[in-house]
Amino acid sequence: MRAKTLYLLAVLAVAVALFTTVPFRGLFEPDESRYALVAKGMLEEGHWLVPYLEGVPYTHKPPLYLWLVAALRGLGLPWTAAGVIPAFAAAMAVLLLFPRGGRRLGLSEEEAFLAAAATAACPLFVTMAVAARMDMLLTLALAASLVAAYVVVRGDGVSGAWRWVFWLGVGLGVMSKGPVAVALVALTLILFSLASREPLSFRNLFKGWAWAAPWVMILAWFVPAAASQGWGWVQEILIRQSAGRMVASFAHREPFYFHLITWPVTGFPGSLLALGAAVALWRRAQPPAVRFTASAFLAVLLFFSAISGKLVVYLLPLVPIAAVLAVLALRERAAWMSWVLAVSSLLGFALGGVIAAVPTWRSELGLTDGTAAVLGTGLVLPSLFGLVAAARREPGRAFRFLILAGVWFAAVVLPVATHHVDATLSVRVVARAYSSLASPGAPGLVYRETLSGLPVYGERPFIR
Repeated sequence: MRAKTLYLLAVLAVAVALFTTVPFRGLFEPDESRYALVAKGMLEEGHWLVPYLEGVPYTHKPPLYLWLVAALRGLGLPWTAAGVIPAFAAAMAVLLLFPRGGRRLGLSEEEAFLAAAATAACPLFVTMAVAARMDMLLTLALAASLVAAYVVVRGDGVSGAWRWVFWLGVGLGVMSKGPVAVALVALTLILFSLASREPLSFRNLFKGWAWAAPWVMILAWFVPAAASQGWGWVQEILIRQSAGRMVASFAHREPFYFHLITWPVTGFPGSLLALGAAVALWRRAQPPAVRFTASAFLAVLLFFSAISGKLVVYLLPLVPIAAVLAVLALRERAAWMSWVLAVSSLLGFALGGVIAAVPTWRSELGLTDGTAAVLGTGLVLPSLFGLVAAARREPGRAFRFLILAGVWFAAVVLPVATHHVDATLSVRVVARAYSSLASPGAPGLVYRETLSGLPVYGERPFIR
């Protein structure tokens, strides 16, 4: 199958995931509904400059994504759609701009479409494309910044437009997820400089006035917000929520090897191939594009492995980088790639088996044996074909089969799974049922846990 056809199928599968999940589910607890509750406060109380949650300034995340959710809700969209559309739009921007960006990183047209297809078919990517979180905004911002940085620092026909792309991407990343965006770009450039054999012109990044764009973007919000809240708010934003989370996180603490365990599955189909390529190709006599992509891969992986707080979703920005690196590695046709793709095929096979067995270990989800078997088979079959192709030393063909397994996950497995976990992860039905029984002015019942979906969908305060 040609790469462009595979790319179109994968992008269509992501769109199918959107239209078969968002209209039929509520916002999941705890994060999705919490962001919606903050956006609800913006609309009802006018807290646009400094977001609030339950009467306290919400300092955990920058406000860009929250502004977008509030704006879309203000236009009349349902809460789930308002929360998901910013992430989905960012995901589609990554996929639609991928072919052009890939060419800038040394990919041929066929290779660029193949890498874009691998990105769309990644379980982590498609899941976050239809999730109400800001991580996809960071992924888009980082991808744009990295491509622009590669073009600018190498000085190949550099234009002012690429400098603007770089700095606007940095600003968008900071406003989406915080200083982590700057750290990832800086660490990538440091590693690339160590692995480069040719001179790099970092001064090109600071020519003109593009470098001022992120400062204007960030300070236009931060200065008036700090003036209204005082030094305590500034310390909370800059120290506890930024530096504090990196060195001594108060949530999601995991050992340093956490991502090495989870990434092979969540980053499927190119996870292991990219990991092997990053280690094998970084310091060898490779073209600059290969060394840059390997540097970016290692920068993201090492950074999120070094910080104390870890979640699977934190590696979302690694997915498009891994796809590019995996496709670049396929040029080598080295013997180790067939072995790695064989292991990746076995992972796909195992994932299909786990899904087929869901009724036996999560019976409360209501997934029938027949449905689970069909879902699992759709992953097992292409993974089996991929294993055969890898055994025949046909890595390109094996990789395409694994992408087809990811397409099945996006178009079929994810929508069915979302339908079955909605009642477990969302309180939309409970909140609306209570509102239909209680008088309009009555507050919600007292609850111990922070279930933000209750006031969001119940349209009334719920006192904890």
